[in-house]
Amino acid sequence: MAILSYLSFRNIQNENYLTQKNFDENRISLQKELEEALEKEQNKIFQETKTASLFLYELPKSLLEFGNAANFKDVNGIEAIFLYNNGTLVYPDISTKWLTSTNHFPDTKPSLAESALYQSEQDKDKLHEVLFSREMLARNPILTPKEQVQNILGLIRIAYREKDYSEALRLLKILEARPKLQGYLHSDLTRSINLLHFDILVKMKKHQDAEDYCLTVLNNFLQEKNIEDIPSTRFFFETAFTQILSFENLKQEKREAFWNLRGNFNRQLDYTDILIQNQEFFNNTLHSESASKTGILFKSERDVTLFRMSYPLLSGNQVVIAKVNETAYRNRILDKLKNVAQRWNNVPFSITDTRDSLLLGSIPDSATVLTQTSLSSALPWQLSLYEKDVSEIRQESRHRMFLMYGLLFFSLITVIFGSFFMLRFFIQEHKLLAMKANFLSSVSHELKTPLTSIKMFAEMMARGRVMKVEKVQEYSGLINKEASRLENLIGAILNYTRMEHGTGAFKWEKLDFSVCAKKVFEAVEDIGVEKGLSFKTRFDPNVYVMGDYTALYSLAQNLIENAIKYTNAPGDIEIKVYNEDDRAVFSVIDTGVGIPSSEQKNIFNDFYRVGDEMTRSTKGSGLGLAIVKRVAETHKATISLTSKPGKGSNFTVRFRKVD
Repeated sequence: MAILSYLSFRNIQNENYLTQKNFDENRISLQKELEEALEKEQNKIFQETKTASLFLYELPKSLLEFGNAANFKDVNGIEAIFLYNNGTLVYPDISTKWLTSTNHFPDTKPSLAESALYQSEQDKDKLHEVLFSREMLARNPILTPKEQVQNILGLIRIAYREKDYSEALRLLKILEARPKLQGYLHSDLTRSINLLHFDILVKMKKHQDAEDYCLTVLNNFLQEKNIEDIPSTRFFFETAFTQILSFENLKQEKREAFWNLRGNFNRQLDYTDILIQNQEFFNNTLHSESASKTGILFKSERDVTLFRMSYPLLSGNQVVIAKVNETAYRNRILDKLKNVAQRWNNVPFSITDTRDSLLLGSIPDSATVLTQTSLSSALPWQLSLYEKDVSEIRQESRHRMFLMYGLLFFSLITVIFGSFFMLRFFIQEHKLLAMKANFLSSVSHELKTPLTSIKMFAEMMARGRVMKVEKVQEYSGLINKEASRLENLIGAILNYTRMEHGTGAFKWEKLDFSVCAKKVFEAVEDIGVEKGLSFKTRFDPNVYVMGDYTALYSLAQNLIENAIKYTNAPGDIEIKVYNEDDRAVFSVIDTGVGIPSSEQKNIFNDFYRVGDEMTRSTKGSGLGLAIVKRVAETHKATISLTSKPGKGSNFTVRFRKVD
C-alpha cells in the first residue's frame, strides 16, 4: 500500500506532462481511426456496387422478359450504375438509342374547322349535324394533316364525353396510325393518345386488352431507334403499370411480373436520362488512362461525381461506372465518422469540404492548426487537428489529479473498511465456533447425565438390590423422567436439523393452532404444577393457519417449556391463542428471570444461551429459540419480545390467518 501511495503521488506531480502526452497520442489515434473508418465504409460501398453490377449483368437481355427478374437492391449512396464490356454499354441497353428532341412549337391558334367543332360542342342542336359530318371533317382532302388531327381530337373528345368508347377507340386508331403528326397545343401526341387508349380499355373493363395494349406499346417503344420524350414515356408506363397492378382479378404471378417490369423499366429510363445529360463526361471517365491500382477512379465535373470500377475488382474487360448520390454518400460516410469521433471528444478537430463547409467537428476561434490532411482521394474532404488550449490542459490535469486523489482515498477507505469487516467476520466466526463447542459440551453433558441415571437405576433393579415396591416405583419414575429429558433433547436436535433443510421438509396443511398449542400445554402442565407455578390459558376456537403441524408443535413446546424452565415458584404463566384482525396470535407471558436488553438480539441465534455455559444452573441445548425463529420465518410469521430482568418475558408470534 505504501508503494502504491508513493507511485500515485509521483504520477500526480507529472500530470501536466502526462496530459499533454496523452493528448498527442489521442490526436494520432483519432486521425488513424477516422481514416480507417472512411476507407472501410468506402470499400463496403464498392463491394455493394460490385454485387449490384453482377445482378444487372445477369438480367434478361429483352426488357419484356424483366417480369421474370428479381427485385434490384439499391446501394445507399449510389444513384445509378452503368455496365460496360469492351467499351460497349451493356446496361441500360435502351440508352444505346439516340435521343432526338423536337424543337417545334405548337400553333396556339385553332383552325376554322376546330373552332366550328368547339362551338358545336357548346350547342347541342348543332352537335348531331357535326357528328354526321365527322368523317368529312376527318378525311377532307382539302384540310392539311395537322388540321385533320385537330378535327379528330375534337371528335374523340365528344365521343369520350358521351361515353361512346367504341367510337373513341376507332378514332384513336386513326391517330395511332400516324403517330408523328403534330397536334394542337402539343408537340407530340403519341403518349397522350396511348394513355387515353389504355384508359378507355380500363373504363370498358377490358383488363386483358389493357394489359396486352400496354405490352404492345412497350414493344413498339423498344423497337424504335430514337427516344424522343423520356418524361412523357415514363409518365405513360408508370400510370399504366400502376393501373394494371390495381386490377383485383390480376393473378399473383402476373402481378409480380408487372411489378418487376415496372421497377426495372423505370430504372432503365432514369439511368438513360442521366447518361444522356452527361454523355461526354461518361465517355471521358470510361476512357481515362489514369486508373488506380485498386481498380477505383473518382472523377468530378460540375455537380456530378462518378467513380469507375475495373480490374482487379472486376474481371476481364468489364467496367462499372457509378454516379454518386452526393448527399446520401456523404451522410453514410459521416455517420461512421461520427461514431469514431464520439470516443475522442477531448480532441479538437474539423472535417471540411472544398467549399470550406464544416461537415463534422468544430473550428476553434484561436487554436493553432497542428496538421491538415486529405482524408481520401474519393472525397475532397480535409481533416484539421488543432492544438489544445493550455487552460484546458491544466483543467484536465487538475481533473486527473482529483480523480487520482479520489481513487487513492477510495482505495484507502476500502482497505480500512475491508479490514474492519474481515475482523468482524473473524470475531463472529470465533464466537460461532465457541458456541458450537459449548453446544457440543452441553449436549454431551445433557446426554450423559440422563443416560447415567437410567443405567444406574436400571442396573440396581436388575440385580435385585431394590426389594421394596415403593422404591421400584420411585426408580421407575426417575427412569421415565430421565428418558423424557433425553427424548426432548434428541427431539430438539432433530427439529433443528429438519429446519436446516428448509420448507421442502414440511407438510403443509390447514390446522387450528389452538388445538396444537393446547396439546403442548396439556403435555407439560404437570411439570409446571409440580414446580409450584400457576397457569392462565385462553385457547379460542377456529384460529386457523396454514403450516406444518410438527414444526408448529415444536414452536409452541419450546416457548412454553422455556417459560416453565426459567420461572421460579411462586410464578405465573399465561398462554393465549386468539384471532386479531387478519392475524392468528400466539403469546406466552411469564414472571420469570427475564432477559437483559443486551442479550435479546442474540437469543434467537443458533447455539446461543444467556450467561456462562459451564456455570449455568438451568440446562439446555441453545437450540430452542433458534428453532422457534426458523419455524416462524418459514411460516411468514413475526416474533416480538418484551422482557425485563427479574420481571419476566412476553413472547408473541403472529401468523397469517386462514379463513
